[in-house]
Amino acid sequence: MICDNCHHRFKGNFCSHCGKKSDVDRFDMRSIWEEGYTFAKSIVVLFFQTVYRLTVHAPQHLKTFLFKDREFLLPSIEYLLFSGTVVSILTFKFNFFQTGYSQFEPGIHLTFISDASITYLNQFFAYTEQYSSLTNILAIPCFTICSYLIFYKEHYSLGEHLIINTYIAAQQALFLLLLSLLLLWNPSWKALLIDNYIGASIVYNFWVYYGMFAGKKINTALNAALCLFLAYILSFVFNLCIYSLLLPYRALIDPFI
Repeated sequence: MICDNCHHRFKGNFCSHCGKKSDVDRFDMRSIWEEGYTFAKSIVVLFFQTVYRLTVHAPQHLKTFLFKDREFLLPSIEYLLFSGTVVSILTFKFNFFQTGYSQFEPGIHLTFISDASITYLNQFFAYTEQYSSLTNILAIPCFTICSYLIFYKEHYSLGEHLIINTYIAAQQALFLLLLSLLLLWNPSWKALLIDNYIGASIVYNFWVYYGMFAGKKINTALNAALCLFLAYILSFVFNLCIYSLLLPYRALIDPFI
């Protein structure tokens, strides 16, 4: 018998070269249920393992994923898509980030900026609040470029920096799950929780960079802080450029305008 997969000649029920079964079982309802259950179970288990591993000791587990075992974590894109979906749902339900404290008032403490510019910035902040998942995803390349340039001596490839920052963004987004539970308990804590969430996200990002990249502790800490500072500035500018490009067409893509 010749294997359909590797074209190796063999005898028996399984190919002696690649292990493929000689006969394909026909589908029935039981086999479909078992296949779906096994797939869902494996994805759910791996998802919660990923959440736990990236919360408890992210640097070590990210190194394991990058250099030893690619099945150790849920793929970064799937993890990001899930967390982005969660953020979108929670943002819609609880109006996360829409606290109003990020808005500037014209003519107050910012006399060097025109009222028109302040109005434009307020519109931009409203856009980032409404499309927080999109702006966070667009920030990933900015963080990737900054970490790649600042930690270039660590010899991580650009793709590895992209994977690291994708996992960081996805994990930060999932922290909103905890916020949603606390907001259900006491909605008046919203502004305080958002402030703490932003601070915790910055600390988490710093912790991962500090643990991922070797070197003298003080130098690594300074580089991590510099990387975050530059990445947030670059993300702000990049998202502002995207907003400026989309602004003439916003009425076409936003049903609420």
